[in-house]
Amino acid sequence: MFESFIKSCSKNIIGNENNIKLSLACIVCGGSILIEDFPGTGKTTFAKTITYNLGLDFKRIQFTSDLLPADILGYNFFKGDQNIFQKGPIFTNVVLADELNRGSAKSQSAFLEAMEEKNVTIDGETYKLPDPFFVIATQNPMDSSGTSMLPDSQIDRFMVSFSLTELSDNQKKEVLKNNFTFDENQILNINWNEIKNQKEKININENIYDYILNIESFINQLNKDIYISPRCLKQISELGKGWSLIHDRDYVSHQDIKDILPFIIRHRIRFLNEENEKINFIKNEILGKIEIPK
Repeated sequence: MFESFIKSCSKNIIGNENNIKLSLACIVCGGSILIEDFPGTGKTTFAKTITYNLGLDFKRIQFTSDLLPADILGYNFFKGDQNIFQKGPIFTNVVLADELNRGSAKSQSAFLEAMEEKNVTIDGETYKLPDPFFVIATQNPMDSSGTSMLPDSQIDRFMVSFSLTELSDNQKKEVLKNNFTFDENQILNINWNEIKNQKEKININENIYDYILNIESFINQLNKDIYISPRCLKQISELGKGWSLIHDRDYVSHQDIKDILPFIIRHRIRFLNEENEKINFIKNEILGKIEIPK
């Protein structure tokens, strides 16, 4: 089932098969995705392609300095003597928060409850968001003009982050020749309740949990600016299940944790800026120095 989805997405997303798999694993776990790269590298195309191939409703919010929370969540207004709630664009299955770090702190924080609780509160009234609900956010690198660093409370809610793979010359030619196409016959018709049940049946033994806790303990001993919250630990185990599910396995292995960990920890590292530096640090200075429990 997932193989056809990956092939279909790869027609429009050239040279990023691993990022497609990672995004799919994250989505089946109900997580949110942060894509960090320079303007014009295909972040929006990536998000649209994933969404279209899932056959879900999709809305895009362009973050700017003057965007207000009401522009995202919605607002109440009176029509005669009746109070009416006008839903904002966040009421959809997949929200593309484009250039999230160009928005004001107020507009960014408007996403917090939605991402975590899957509902929003307007004037004391709580409204449930559609099921399923996911956020795919893009942000420009911190040294780009007009950007501001996302707060830890926001960053911690993203399950994974990645940059799009740098393309070879041949892959760039493919991009130049390719026109964005979408085949409705390739839509992945997911029964989300069934997916949840399948994911929960995937086995994680005590040895894997010990390995995750060893990783947390090792990172804490490094004395580096890396924040590993209980939410982050839960995301590691959940994404491990999602990664196993899309690879058609019913158990999580140590290698699964090694495969996904760089993309979970990456956006929680504050003392490095370059993506390659972060990924190499995680692989060499963390995973490369932690023994697998016997």
